[in-house]
Amino acid sequence: MTEEKKDGVASAGKEKASIDDSAFEALEKDFQEVLQELMGDRSLERFRVEYEKLHRALKKSHDSEKRLMQKCRELNAEMVANSAKVSTALKLTQEDQATIASLKKEIEKAWKMVDAAHEKETRARETIQSLKLEIANMSKLVEQGAGLSMGQEHSVNELLKIKEDLTKERDELLSQIVKLREDMTAAQDKVNSLE
Repeated sequence: MTEEKKDGVASAGKEKASIDDSAFEALEKDFQEVLQELMGDRSLERFRVEYEKLHRALKKSHDSEKRLMQKCRELNAEMVANSAKVSTALKLTQEDQATIASLKKEIEKAWKMVDAAHEKETRARETIQSLKLEIANMSKLVEQGAGLSMGQEHSVNELLKIKEDLTKERDELLSQIVKLREDMTAAQDKVNSLE
């Protein structure tokens, strides 16, 4: 709500009736006095009847004005309350938009991490595959009776250890990918609910 509208609404609530209660009571007293004077004179009977009609119309108008003023005050209070609700709703909407944007960034970051983990997993599988081939070749040599020299035996043991380490790393990467996917799903659900 603009400042002009707020000022207009506030001043509408502060307006007075055209005749306040004390002035109206004074008019009522004057009316009764004039009515008493007119009662005694038969020639002014028609004037007295019209005078009473005018007084009733004035009284009815005054009562209606009081009711309208009360209604204006109530509507003014309601407008102020609704204005506060609207500004609160706008603020909440802006906060939700900011939360959605940050969650989207988190999701993008998680996807990048998933992609990196996939690449790492692929490289680890390739390395494991090549090591398996090398181990298989060495195993064939052993079976064919070619004795392993100390250096070759050491190489085989080293390769087996590397294979074990890479398998362990692959398993860890797989569990990381599963966790990242769960986190991403949760973040996506949160974004969907906020939207």
